[in-house]
Amino acid sequence: MSELIKILYVDDERGNIDYFRSVFRREYEIVTANSGEEGLDLLFENQDIPVILTDQRMPRMSGVEFLRRSINISRDSIRILVTGYADMETVINAVNLGHIYYYISKPWTYDEMKIIIKRAIETYRLRLINKELLIKSERVEKERVVAQLENLRNQVNPHFLFNCLNTLHALVHDNSQARDFVKNLANTYRYLLEHNDNLVSLESEMNFVENYIYLQKVRFKDALMFTHSVSEHHKYFKLPSASLQLLVENTLKHNIVTRENPLKVEVFIEGEWLIVKNNYQPKDARQESTGIGQDNLKKRLSYLSLSSPEFYLEGEFYFAKIPLLLDKS
Repeated sequence: MSELIKILYVDDERGNIDYFRSVFRREYEIVTANSGEEGLDLLFENQDIPVILTDQRMPRMSGVEFLRRSINISRDSIRILVTGYADMETVINAVNLGHIYYYISKPWTYDEMKIIIKRAIETYRLRLINKELLIKSERVEKERVVAQLENLRNQVNPHFLFNCLNTLHALVHDNSQARDFVKNLANTYRYLLEHNDNLVSLESEMNFVENYIYLQKVRFKDALMFTHSVSEHHKYFKLPSASLQLLVENTLKHNIVTRENPLKVEVFIEGEWLIVKNNYQPKDARQESTGIGQDNLKKRLSYLSLSSPEFYLEGEFYFAKIPLLLDKS
């Protein structure tokens, strides 16, 4: 059985309270108070009450004043003023000061009150949903700004290094391998500088990864074997910048790469998923991964409303999959 929704009814006349409770006790959990002061005390103890109804003319504290003060305790509650002594000034004060949702005159009928309460509860639920969406929106915006600041900070060293690499490339006249290495390293950093936005083409990302692989093969030589089947047919796909490079880098970071145990990395596409596959030969188990790179990738994909990446071991191979965005614009 679902929990009944709470309604607070405040009135200094016991007969009014008893009647309200008798007609609505099966539909709602009725909480009552005989004065504005008592109503405020109840709100302090029950700040999740969706609907508040109050009579206007009560000794010491009017209904409008009670509703005004209740805002500081239960801001999201829906407020309804009930009175048999209506005048325009009272209505205006109730709207301006008490933030009322509805004004109902005595004597009210069951059908009339039932419809008003039902609409008030629907409004309360929408208010909570909107509040939750606003909080999420503010959190996403804050994280986006933080990410932009982090990208800006990370550009300082690449800019300096990129300029140094250009100078170094001009200095190594007689060593073609050194010139090629410097050129690929410069291209790698150029990509990081120029593609700090969220989405890039798969073609540009593959060029970036091939530059990165060239640099790694100078270090690992034949111990690293890299192949891919990405072609012109896939040119309309996009993905977060440097995301494929992260997955390829992780294969080198977490696996043994030696001449006796070469690492074989393969990149291919299945449907709208980009897959990085490698033979699984993990390094010392004590060198556990922090998972920061994967967590950041998950957040970036989430911001773009893309599916979460997948990581799993199947037989002797480890798979990393990220979704691709099809963009023919």
